[in-house]
Amino acid sequence: MNKIYFLLLSGIWLSLLFQSCLDPKLDIPEQSIGLAPIYFEGDWRDIGAEPARPIKELFKIYYKDSIIFAGEALQGIHVIDNTDPFYPEPIKFIRIPGNSDIAIKGNTLYANNLSSLVAIDISDLNDIRVASRVENAFPGQGAPLPDGYIGFFECPDPNMGAIIGWSEKLLKRPQCWR
Repeated sequence: MNKIYFLLLSGIWLSLLFQSCLDPKLDIPEQSIGLAPIYFEGDWRDIGAEPARPIKELFKIYYKDSIIFAGEALQGIHVIDNTDPFYPEPIKFIRIPGNSDIAIKGNTLYANNLSSLVAIDISDLNDIRVASRVENAFPGQGAPLPDGYIGFFECPDPNMGAIIGWSEKLLKRPQCWR
């Protein structure tokens, strides 16, 4: 029995050893379907309240004082009056470009605004304002490639601005992959 385990482990070890010596080459095609970054147009630091809008991609929910704060991936926060749970009423939308996480403590909503951490005063929902901002609290933060994505993608260009998402398109000689 021990001899079988020894042979099995030796075989695995040898295959890993020889595999690491091989230099995997990837042929770059002339064209390939892959992902391209979507860059935010305008000032991504601009946070503000807008009229309520439908939820497209829900990611996190907080409940406070009969109000639901529902996160919209990379867009911001939906504010919903839930005084009557049978008839929740959308109140407004807090635009936070590149937002991917939120937390609430007291009357402060904490959120990432791409690479910044912002504290938003929500004590008066008719006067939502940024109370403070910590620049570059999350370096390199932007819209990551989708979980589990394997394939070609357009290399991000930092001169184009902040990446807020990815879309599938036909790429010409893609130089990035995973």
